[in-house]
Parts: sequence; structure tokens; C-alpha cells
Amino acid sequence: MKHTIRILISAIVLLAVLYFTIGFYVAYQILKIDPTCGKHEGSLPNSWSTTVDLNEYSILERQTVRKNFNFKDYYLDEWQDVYFTSRDADIKINGWLFNYFPNRPIIIVTHGISPNGKCKAESNIIASFLVNKKFNVLTIDLRNYGQSDTVSRYDDLGLKSYNDILGAFDFLKKIGFKSNSIGLHGISLGASTSIFAANAESEILAVWADSSLAEFNMILKDEIARYGLAIEFGPAVSLAGRILTGIDPNGLSPAKKLSNKQFYFFTHGGSDTRVLKKHFNYFKEYSNKNKINAEFWLVENAYHIDSMFKYPDIYSDKMEEFFNKVLK
Repeated sequence: MKHTIRILISAIVLLAVLYFTIGFYVAYQILKIDPTCGKHEGSLPNSWSTTVDLNEYSILERQTVRKNFNFKDYYLDEWQDVYFTSRDADIKINGWLFNYFPNRPIIIVTHGISPNGKCKAESNIIASFLVNKKFNVLTIDLRNYGQSDTVSRYDDLGLKSYNDILGAFDFLKKIGFKSNSIGLHGISLGASTSIFAANAESEILAVWADSSLAEFNMILKDEIARYGLAIEFGPAVSLAGRILTGIDPNGLSPAKKLSNKQFYFFTHGGSDTRVLKKHFNYFKEYSNKNKINAEFWLVENAYHIDSMFKYPDIYSDKMEEFFNKVLK
């Protein structure tokens, strides 16, 4: 009998170790940061490309839309390399400032998850769209990315780094921009981070969110499924994420951080396989239920953050209308 109990206890311990080991592996894979820009490393506003990493896109349509994009038409030749401090700590943040138009609004553009940064095509094309519509722009590297300070090997999913956007907001006010003329544009996880920043700073009026996740349990289930695992591994992944980053991932629910005193524009690809369309629908339902000032553009035949490449004119026109309507 004692032998049977020992075997049973050993089996339980072994299964528990295996369970949490798998959880740590998945969390590590999700959260580990490559501080470089991958194949885009070294790209500048007048030298970036949409073709250098085509082989990293497994879907042919995603390769094609980037291969056929006339990226050189969107180069910007004048910018300032600027540094400022994050709001929550003495962390140095780097940005590219495109300050062209006196008495016009400025938009802070924030990139997504690793490998990423302001050097990637997405941030640069958004900057170009906005400049061509006579908006000033500040593209930034969040902490642990690009030329900003590295303070961790793991992404905090915007739950700390939203303070980097607020540091950019403070910096822009110091150099003469009024708070009601500063808007946010976030790409993928950068969209979630921008929503967190606006939630913490009521003076921010306008947030454009491209392909944002909406709610923690939804994205946790999606991410675990990418590794072929069931949601039952969720607690292990969440615990591992908390240990690796020092933050509680349960706070990763941007939809619940929306304010009815601010204005939002949500866009998403209907064919998105990275952040599924259900997140866009969640934002829409939550906003309608809670009387959030929000506009929505679902691009049915676009994959993750691909609408800016497929429909550049429509995308830039919609940004122009939204930011001109809200910002002074």
C-alpha cells in the first residue's frame, strides 16, 4: 500500500513539474525580447524596406502585398533623433521626431512586439502617411527595444512600458505642443500599450488602435493554442509570465481601460491570424455597451496589420479625418 502511494505521489509531482515546465516554456517564447529590429535593423526613415523579410511571412498574400508596395515613395528625409525619460523611472527612451508643421497636431507612433521598433516598415509608413497629411510625428522605441534603454529580457506587454509613451507625451509638451494636440497611434501590441497610456493620462484625447488585443483570457487562449495546448495550461503560463516580468498579466485587458471621455479608432484585418477578429468584435461590443466614443474599420480581406499596405490611401485618409476631428 505504501509503495502504491509513493508511486502515486511521484506521478503527481512529475505531472506538476511537467505542467509548469510547459507553462514556463510557452511564457518564455511569448515574452522574450530581441532588442534589435531583426532584418530591419539599421533601417532609417529614408532607407526602410518592406521586402527584406519576405521569407518570414508564411502566407503568400502577405508576402505579395509587401513585395508590391512602393515603399520608396514614402521615404522621409528630415527628422531629429531625440531622447527623453519614461514617466515611471529613469529609463531613457529614443525617438525620431518629424516636426514639420507649426501649429499642427503631433502623433506618437508605437510599434508592436519583438522583433520590432521604430525602424520597422510599419512605424515608418504610418509616419509618412501622417506627414503627408500635415501632421507632425514622433515614432518611438519602447524600453528594451532599439535605441531605448534595456531594463529586462522580457516584454511587459505594455503594462509598464505605457509609461514610455507618457514620457513621450511629457517631452512633446516641454517642447511646445499642447496636450490637446497630441494623439496616439499604436500598432498591434503598441495599440494596447497606447490604450493603457491614454487610460493613465486623461489629457490624451485621441487613440488609433491597429490590430489590438482586447481581453486577457481571449489572448491567453489564442496564444496557448498556437503551441497546440489547451486553455488548462493558462494558469501555468500566467504564473510564469508574472515571474519573468514582475507584472500581473491579468491586467492585460485594454478594452476595460477605455474611457468615455476620450476618442478611439479601431481597425483590424478580418483575416488576421495573429490577433483574431474576435478581439475587434469585443472592442465594438464593449464600446457600444459602455458608450465609448469609438469608430471601427474592419478590413475583411487583410491579415495582421496588412491594411496599411493594401489600402494606403484609405488608411491615411481615415487617419486624417479622425485626428483632425479630435485634435486641436
